[in-house]
Amino acid sequence: MTSSDSNTAKIQSNFQALSAVASSLNSASDEFTQVIGTLDEALKKLNIGLTVWVIFEDRGDEHDPSRYDCDQIGYSKVDGKWGIALRHIWGHEAFDAHNEDGPWSFKDAPREMRLRSADKIPELIKALSNEASSTTKKIQEKTKELRELAGAITPVSTEAKVKAKIAERTAAAQNVVLTGAGKMGTIAVSDLLGRDNKTGGK
Repeated sequence: MTSSDSNTAKIQSNFQALSAVASSLNSASDEFTQVIGTLDEALKKLNIGLTVWVIFEDRGDEHDPSRYDCDQIGYSKVDGKWGIALRHIWGHEAFDAHNEDGPWSFKDAPREMRLRSADKIPELIKALSNEASSTTKKIQEKTKELRELAGAITPVSTEAKVKAKIAERTAAAQNVVLTGAGKMGTIAVSDLLGRDNKTGGK
């Protein structure tokens, strides 16, 4: 067997091995994505509607804190739909330079990126819970402030409406009186003219 034949045989053997591994890899990857999809659907049913990101790989410069480069897993809206997502962001805060690849929905992100992010899913769930709790408190505080504001404004608004109604009715009443007086004046003048005519005729 020549060296050329030997190399060909090795390539064929390695390709066959790769074919078998590729099939297993795709099956494992599909199963992995389906599991994440189940979790994704469970989160969607909660109707959280909050965006949260967690870093799973940081390539930032420790000597320049304003420079950042990291991969993140998060819960965000992608193409109009909420779900688990991935993105790569990098930039420099000092120069207001910000860049982003993604976000992608989890199933559409690069496979290698999906695998690296998996360990951070529990942290993502915790971050979502913390954000939901914090947002709930903020909403409750704002609701209390607005309720107090509404309580202060309502009596003033009611009083203004009452005054407006009274003014409207007063104006209407005055209009009736003036109209009536005008009619009476017309009748009185006509009567006088009639009497004068009768007197002059005699």
